[in-house]
Amino acid sequence: MSLLAVLRIVVLSGAVVALAACQDDSARAEDHYRSALAFLEEGDTVRADVEFRNVFQADGDHVEARKRYAQMLRDTGDLEHAYRQYLRLVEQDPDFVAARVALAEMALEQQNWEEVRWHGGRVLEMDPDAPGASVIALNIDYVAALEAEDEAARREIAEQAATRFAEDPDNPFLRRLVIDTLLRDGDFDAAIAIVDTALANTPDERALHDTRLQILAELGEQEPLEAQLRTMIERFPEDDQLPGVLLRFYVSRDDIAGAQTLLTDLAGSAADAVAREEALTALVRLRLQREGPDAAIEELDRIIAADPETAAPFRALYAVLQFEGGDPEGGIAGIETLLEGELTQIERGRFQIILAQMLLESGNLVGAQRLVDTALETDPGQTDALKMRAAWLIEGDDPDQAIQDLRNVLDDNAEDPAALTLMAQAYSRAGDHELSRDFLSLAMQASGGAPAETIRYATVLMEDERYLIAEEVLVAALRLTPNEPELLRALGRVYLQLSDWLRAGDVERALRAIETEPTRAMADSLRAAILVGRGQVDQAVEMLEAAAADGDSGVGAQAAVVQARLATGDLDGALSYVEDLVAETPDNMDYRQLLAMSYVAVGRMADAEETLGLVTTQDPQRLQAWIDLIRVQDALDREDTARQTLDAARAVHPDAPDLLWVQASYLERAGDIDGAIEIYEELYEMVPNSPVVANNLASLITTYRDDEASLDRAYSIARRLRGTDVPPFADTYGWIAYRRGEFAVALEHLELAAAGLPQDALVQYHLGMTYLALERGEDALARLSRAVDLAGPDDTRAQIIAAQDEIAALQAAGVGAEAAPDE
Repeated sequence: MSLLAVLRIVVLSGAVVALAACQDDSARAEDHYRSALAFLEEGDTVRADVEFRNVFQADGDHVEARKRYAQMLRDTGDLEHAYRQYLRLVEQDPDFVAARVALAEMALEQQNWEEVRWHGGRVLEMDPDAPGASVIALNIDYVAALEAEDEAARREIAEQAATRFAEDPDNPFLRRLVIDTLLRDGDFDAAIAIVDTALANTPDERALHDTRLQILAELGEQEPLEAQLRTMIERFPEDDQLPGVLLRFYVSRDDIAGAQTLLTDLAGSAADAVAREEALTALVRLRLQREGPDAAIEELDRIIAADPETAAPFRALYAVLQFEGGDPEGGIAGIETLLEGELTQIERGRFQIILAQMLLESGNLVGAQRLVDTALETDPGQTDALKMRAAWLIEGDDPDQAIQDLRNVLDDNAEDPAALTLMAQAYSRAGDHELSRDFLSLAMQASGGAPAETIRYATVLMEDERYLIAEEVLVAALRLTPNEPELLRALGRVYLQLSDWLRAGDVERALRAIETEPTRAMADSLRAAILVGRGQVDQAVEMLEAAAADGDSGVGAQAAVVQARLATGDLDGALSYVEDLVAETPDNMDYRQLLAMSYVAVGRMADAEETLGLVTTQDPQRLQAWIDLIRVQDALDREDTARQTLDAARAVHPDAPDLLWVQASYLERAGDIDGAIEIYEELYEMVPNSPVVANNLASLITTYRDDEASLDRAYSIARRLRGTDVPPFADTYGWIAYRRGEFAVALEHLELAAAGLPQDALVQYHLGMTYLALERGEDALARLSRAVDLAGPDDTRAQIIAAQDEIAALQAAGVGAEAAPDE
């Protein structure tokens, strides 16, 4: 037989084997599919799950099996995995309408409006008459009306929803919309009636319980609210956030006995050692907060004595209390002693991380990192270690790796508020503002509306000018923690932005009712802002002066009076007021410093310099006085003197970031770019989360260095600036994008920057070069010409020379120069 014939036989045999294998896989997939359906008929979803997975191992493209599997997961409440399966279905068939409807509805349940709009929009494009499509459209339109603050549109959509709901009272997406409308209109009785009717039919639907809790909190009915929380704890024992919500409820009412009883009960009924430990730890923390260290230690001694065999976590807590109570060496020694004894692997990993946190707070970063690495070598899934490493990765401009670590944490516990918050920080550092905001929202929800997480989310919403949504989340948190000052202060800021003076006044009264010195100061500040907002500036000044006359108010009150007088244009009155304060107490350096700033306001710069010189001589520790003195000397065109003052200031405050900033500015001005970059690198290491420092460092690097390594470094620093609306930041990121060849991204940022900084020659140059890269010759010529004109004939910077060369080349190519943009 010839070699060719043999090869033909081999090839044909391989084809037959491959075909047989395909047929075997297909047949095996069908067998598993039929088996899965049979188990479903019997209600055995566990074994059905196994069979469905076997189907996909044999045939990953088995559409019918994936449809049934996705529906089974959704029916059993496993929305996360159901969502993934439906996504696989639309990957296989992008026009699969039913899968898109399911995705939109599940996103509705999670209030993930970006996904609702995406999948719901595709449904409405493909088949607006599909089952469920019209309800999805109603919800999308309703939220759009809310975001646009279009009350007429909101009410019209609400009426449509109410009509539909009367016809289909079991539709959860109509029900949610109707309840939201009733709550916004203050009809709480009607809302709770709908919820109770639905709960009678579906008593385990968590969203209904959450809504009922919200309504009771809005009504202020304390006993029913407590009963609802206890019902939810009993019905949803897997939600470990609910006990914390009830605990905050008790503490906010100053019901410490109720809080202690709750924690004791939780410890006694705990299903495992971890739950018991968490409850007892919270009890110790509560006693520390309310009764002091002695009470906390007494509680710890009782816990340890009751069960010495499992006392290691509480001995660790004892060491933590030592550390926090002013004995860091004792706390560290306590943990180190524990680590020398016999421990479980889990305990050892936890205590290593506690020690790492102590070392970090003590300034021993290297030791902390070594312990984290050790913990992860032993247990790569140690969540606290992963979170610590993620925080360092974020600060080290490696958000992508941080996100990978945090995904591992969230795979273990998707409701970890700290991990969700870190994920938000990672996405912020990566320049994805929307995802960052979404994770802050998830962190707030996972924490049960805890103050810290709520304020973080509300702050981002306010930055995005989404004040009504910020109001909603703050009010919801205050229902469960009514007297939390920081929540109230944040809500007051929202109402000031909305010019809602009536509700701002309600917040002021709530702050004043708490009757502590900090809350009185918050209330005074809010009252003054309300008066100024209403145009009642004189009354604001009078109120601030009355507060300042109170001997307990401190210099902040006097400073507020000065600022208010200056804001009204009463420069002489402001100065006279401070001069009287200094005359009464000439040795008060706070008043002297305030006097210097008043001199600056009225233009008496020499007097300001003399006064600040006196302050820095009398009290060299006053950092702000040094900074103000340098600025005044700069304003007087006495740069040499200002530099000498800077040297003297740095001798006292060698690591002060503000002074390093000033030094970097001087170096840049003198043309010592490498020196300026070195200082900014030092600053960046100190304050890696400062967008201003990141911008300046990245800008210097990309402006004055051309190598790839420097460009990569600048990009890693500046990623957080992507999508910014701050012109200097937009210029930095836009130029980096240009350097990386991302011209469309560069254009988006640099057009914004050029509009915001019309007199900056380099910004105009950057935009001109981007136009050139995009082959928009006339635009490039106009913008580069403007850059050269702004720079002037004596400017020899490399960028300006390059602009002149490009202009000549464009003109030589016959590009007709139009008039430069009229800025």
